Amino acid sequence: MKMRTRTVTVTAVMIALCIIIQLFKTPSFMYSVYVVGGLINLILIIDTLYCGLVSGIIVAAVTPITSFIITGSAIIAAVPMILPCIMIGNMVIVLFAWFVRCKKLELNLLPISLVAGSFAKWGVMTLLIVKWVLPTFGKGLSAAAYQAATVTYSTTQLIAALVGTAFACVIWPIVRLGVKRSR
Repeated sequence: MKMRTRTVTVTAVMIALCIIIQLFKTPSFMYSVYVVGGLINLILIIDTLYCGLVSGIIVAAVTPITSFIITGSAIIAAVPMILPCIMIGNMVIVLFAWFVRCKKLELNLLPISLVAGSFAKWGVMTLLIVKWVLPTFGKGLSAAAYQAATVTYSTTQLIAALVGTAFACVIWPIVRLGVKRSR
């Protein structure tokens, strides 16, 4: 599958935007996990709607790695199996965004599909990380770290995905209109 130059460029720009946003997750900045996570989810959704499934999956796979490199999460360092599970969760919301791409009722179906995708992402991450990875591989974590991880990789992910969905439902119609006018 060949990617056009514009698609490669936009994918690279989206990854760069994710890195810039993730820089605000470092301890030296005051941030909201829900805003930063919501913006990352927004980028995943917009990238998928604009560039397609392959680009969305690339961004979904790269962002957890760059986040770990930037923030140095102690929980992921202790339980590295969490990283591929985050990638899978990101890919779930990408698939739900891609599902409505280029449909005649795209703008009508987008909110429903993305809300469903947010809950699917939450479900997948809860099952993979909270119910499997942490009990199996996270036995060395302290009780406080274990509890923080269960909240971070379940409820926090749902709220961040819903925030990203809300942003996308507002921003995508504007981007879509601009893209149609430029062609």
